[in-house]
Amino acid sequence: MDVKKAGMARLFLAAPDLRACAWMMNSHAFLKMCEAYEHACLRRDVLRCSTEKDDEALFRSEAECKSLEAAAIAFIRKQRQFSGLR
Repeated sequence: MDVKKAGMARLFLAAPDLRACAWMMNSHAFLKMCEAYEHACLRRDVLRCSTEKDDEALFRSEAECKSLEAAAIAFIRKQRQFSGLR
């Protein structure tokens, strides 16, 4: 699966109410956020599964994923609010 699509799928799991926003597929900024989110989630997943636990690195990675997720969701909601897009 494409990294951008995988990130988008993860975001839609976090915020299912945003799934119907077709305009996002043409938004370069949104697609870059999806890509960054997916890479951050993959790093977090590796840390979660690692046999040698690094709690500090996992905590930072979890925070990064939450931050990117919140930023992407806020971006979508703001775009919908100001542009009238659904």
